[in-house]
Parts: sequence; structure tokens; C-alpha cells
Amino acid sequence: ILPYLIGPAALVAAMYSLPTMVGANEDTSSCQVLMDPRRPAFLTVHRSSVYILTTIAILAVDFPIFPRRYCKTEESGYGLMDIGASSFVIIAGWTSALNARGADGAPQAVGSLAFKATKKCLPLFIIGLVRLATNKGLEYQEHVSEYGVHWNFFFTLSFVEGFMVLWKGFKKHAPTRGLPIDLVVGTLIMASYQRFLTFGGGQDFVENGARSCSGDTYEGHMPRWMCDAFAANREGILGCVGYLSLRMISEDMSRYCLINGTKKGTTGRGLLLASVVTWTLHFVLTRGLGIPSSRRSTNASFVSWSLAHNVTLLLLFYKEMRGNDLPPIQDAVNQFGLAVFLASNILTGLVNL
Repeated sequence: ILPYLIGPAALVAAMYSLPTMVGANEDTSSCQVLMDPRRPAFLTVHRSSVYILTTIAILAVDFPIFPRRYCKTEESGYGLMDIGASSFVIIAGWTSALNARGADGAPQAVGSLAFKATKKCLPLFIIGLVRLATNKGLEYQEHVSEYGVHWNFFFTLSFVEGFMVLWKGFKKHAPTRGLPIDLVVGTLIMASYQRFLTFGGGQDFVENGARSCSGDTYEGHMPRWMCDAFAANREGILGCVGYLSLRMISEDMSRYCLINGTKKGTTGRGLLLASVVTWTLHFVLTRGLGIPSSRRSTNASFVSWSLAHNVTLLLLFYKEMRGNDLPPIQDAVNQFGLAVFLASNILTGLVNL
């Protein structure tokens, strides 16, 4: 009976408590809240919807009634839960670009950048370690085909966030103002990675490789323990490349579709164009080049599908949302997204115990 009590109780508690965290003195009688001007209402609805659906899915998937076709795919194809992690990265890129408007600042020293990157990624890394220790200590059910034996999504987020801090610091030293440098570099990274997956045996290694290096025949150029760690967690480690590319492309997409579109009144046309381009790219990759979408390797087809899916949803929310009116619960979830995600993971773990 516990799963049927925790879910409704948490939802009721969130509906009554989270809106008060946004602002105790605000009038919420008409289900309207004061929006952050840096984040359009349609983006807030999209972001909070991803958090809410993720909260539901990670609990529901542990029960037999949940349709298996919605689960994460083992090799290639499409599943509802495949889109969750990539949506987090895409939305992080969109909101990061919006928050950084007009905040170019002066170039920073290497030491300062390193400290800032560590400060950004260390909390996520610690959460990843806690999750790893908890899963192993409690013998919690795991699917190694998701991120590997020891890896989890918090480690991926930690890498991506830390790298992006260093990358943005580097851009301040380079003459890149006004250029879609994130889009160009992200595309080059993805193209190089896809070449490795297709022609370098990377895709076969991800799907069929052993979880440890060969014993007596091992002749690698790295320490044995490092080789074993890489083999055991290849999905998570190699997936960082795809997610990094996704994050960089998303930032430039936000600049040209959301920021410039708001200034020129062309947000809808920009999102429509981005949707058409990404779906066309996905069709070319999957049908033309025969590259199936693979969440395990985070390949080019998966990246293009994730972008197309999220941009199309954002376009639909844009068409529906006029003005800044939205339910308080969605604005609250948007502002405290990480807390909601952590709470949902903890509650899901308690239910499964």
C-alpha cells in the first residue's frame, strides 16, 4: 500500500508548499505568479513538465503495469524514458544562455576558471558518489546497460557542467563574439564521435564489449585498473561526449531562437525552423545514412532526435502560452528543479526498499 500513499501525499504536499516558496506575499488566487523575465512562460512550462514526468516515470517503471515499450532501450530505437536525460541537458543549455545575457565580463585567469568549474561540478559529483554508494550498499536494482556498472547521470552532469564553465572562460579570450561557435564546435565534436562509433568500432564496443579487459592477453597502454573501469562504465563515459555536444548546440539554439527571436518578434518562426531542421537531420541520419538512434552510445541520431523532440514540444508550448500566466506549481518546480529531482529519487528508492 506504501506506493499508493507516497505518490498522492507528495503531490498534495507539493501543491500546497512549493508555491509558498516562490513568494509568500504574491497573489496566487488566480493561479498566476510573477515570472522571471529571463525565462519565458512557455520555457518554464516545458522545463517543469520534464521534471514532473521524470518524477512519475522513474517510480512507475518499477511496476509491472508500466508498459515496457516506454522503458529505456537496451541497444537502439526509441523509448519514452530515453528522452529524459537528454531533455535535462538541452534545457540546461537553453536556460544557461538566457541567464548569461549581457554578462560577458572580463576574461578570467586559469586558476579562477578551475575553481569556478570545480565549484560548479563538485556538488553533482558528490551526489553521484552518494547515489553509487547507496545503490551498491542496498543492492538496489540496476541496469548496467544504462550508464555502466558504477556510472550514473549525476557524473555525466558533473562533467558537462564543469567543462562548460571552462569552455565559456576560454571563449572570452577568443574573438568569437556574435559567432555560433558553440554550434560549430558541438557539431564537430558530434561528427568526430559518430565517426568513431561507425568506423572505429565504437558502437559495437558499447553494445557488445566485455565489462573488463582481457586477463593474460591484456597489452594496453593504460593501467589495467583504468582499462577495467573504462570497460565497465563505457556507456556513461563515452556518453559524456554526446551530451556535451548536445549542451553546446542547445546554448546556441537558445541564443538564436529565444533571445534574438524575442528581440525581433520571431521566436515562433525560429523554433519552427529549428524543428524542421532537426527532424530533417534525424531523417537523413537514420534513413539516409542508416544510423539507428542509440541512447547507450548517445550517437548523432539520438542527439538529433532529442533536439527535434524538445524543440517541437517547446514550439507547441509557445503557441499555447500567451503572456506570463501559468499554474504556481509549475513555476515552483521550475525554480527548485534539482530539489524536486533529488526528492523524487529518494522517494522512489524508499518505495523500492
